[in-house]
Amino acid sequence: MTRPNILFVFPDQWRGDWIGAISPELPLRTPTIDRLIAGGTAFRRAWTPSPLCVPARSCLATARSYGRAPAPDNTCTNPVDADTFYRRLSEAGYEVASFGKTDLFKPDRSWGKDGRHRVNGVDKLAAIGIPAGKDIAGKHDSAEAAEAGCSDPYTDLLARAGVIDSYLKDLAERSEDSPLPVSDWEAGAIVEPETCYANTAPSPLPPELYADNVVGQDALDYLGAVNADAPWFLMVNFPGPHEPMDVTGDMIENWRDVTFPQPYGRRAEDRELQNEIRRRYAAMLENIDVWFGRMIAELSRRDMLENTVIVFASDHGEMLGDRNLWKKQVPFEPSLNVPLVWNGPDIAARGIEDAPASLIDIPVTLLSLAGAAPLTDADGMDLSGYLKGREAYPRLFTHAGLGAWRAVTDGRWKLVLGYRNDQPLSKMQFGSFQADITAGARLYDLNADLLETTNLWDICCEERNRLMGELRNSEGEPGR
Repeated sequence: MTRPNILFVFPDQWRGDWIGAISPELPLRTPTIDRLIAGGTAFRRAWTPSPLCVPARSCLATARSYGRAPAPDNTCTNPVDADTFYRRLSEAGYEVASFGKTDLFKPDRSWGKDGRHRVNGVDKLAAIGIPAGKDIAGKHDSAEAAEAGCSDPYTDLLARAGVIDSYLKDLAERSEDSPLPVSDWEAGAIVEPETCYANTAPSPLPPELYADNVVGQDALDYLGAVNADAPWFLMVNFPGPHEPMDVTGDMIENWRDVTFPQPYGRRAEDRELQNEIRRRYAAMLENIDVWFGRMIAELSRRDMLENTVIVFASDHGEMLGDRNLWKKQVPFEPSLNVPLVWNGPDIAARGIEDAPASLIDIPVTLLSLAGAAPLTDADGMDLSGYLKGREAYPRLFTHAGLGAWRAVTDGRWKLVLGYRNDQPLSKMQFGSFQADITAGARLYDLNADLLETTNLWDICCEERNRLMGELRNSEGEPGR
């Protein structure tokens, strides 16, 4: 049997319900992803294992749940000797490449001009199993790295083009972290969004130097030259639609007359600003979808599409003003829920499924489809039999966590423990989970209450106790 190629498109901060096929009531333009869903399988209620960049991507690389993966917060670096699915694919004979923002070595600021994270003669990307491609810093990190005198391929490109100063000035005008507790935001005591959202002015960059376009072109060039006679894996880590709302002028023009529903629970009369923010977010989604379509067209041109498994997902979601909150890190659905779409040879056209799913199932499933050796001590589940229509769906629960809080769902009922909103969002990633502390615990029925407005903790005791047992039993145990 011919081993499939794998195209894995993985943007940063794309919330799971902002896809045309999943939320047709939203005026979104995601035709490429919509077609993949129609011809494959999508999970409407997929979760990230952790709604923050580094932890989510560390969990993905190792197929381990939050708390067991090696990088629990954004100050951590993924060890180069960690058991990753990238290395297993490489060992199985795959050419493994990645373009864009992997975020596995963020604190080291070691990207370098070639994006290979060379430290003491060690190519750290190759060491974890990615011998081809390049890593870039992403939006805010690229500015911080450049100001600290560190190189990365993207800012080096901007410097060569003579636009690095205007880029850094623009990002400085869009960067802000609130020092106020999340409770103030939830209560509506703060109404003005941080400047990374409220500043909706166009980026000063020309379209060809916009980060997502650079990453998209790198991926397209790779697909145009990759050896068609050997199996390959390509991961495309778009920096968008992560804030800030720094889209180019042509992207803004495409959305000028579009109106979006207002954020749920918004506590200010700033409808036009909210609409502008949502237009910018949707513009980033559309742009990524266009690049995705170009990649698929290139695969078709090279007669590789029929033997390519395509996966689309994101590291975490985006509150986007819902509940008067922004960014992620919190245990609410806009933050936790991510896209998860499968398409390719032998994958059943099931459309949109409501079963619980997790990002950490992706590496386990891909290794199975590739005929590669499994990861050691993985928590993710092999969905290959289900995707091919041969087996029942294996996952009963999905887990997530960050710092001191944990969440679990069976796809309908959702339990949250340890969530404290008396701290700034930036501090949410730190702290230790204590399963015996139930103060502030929450229980939601997502079928009846997807907006999570009614806490049923004191009412639905049977469901509460069932999920409590699952959460406590799963902490620190593999294979849940």
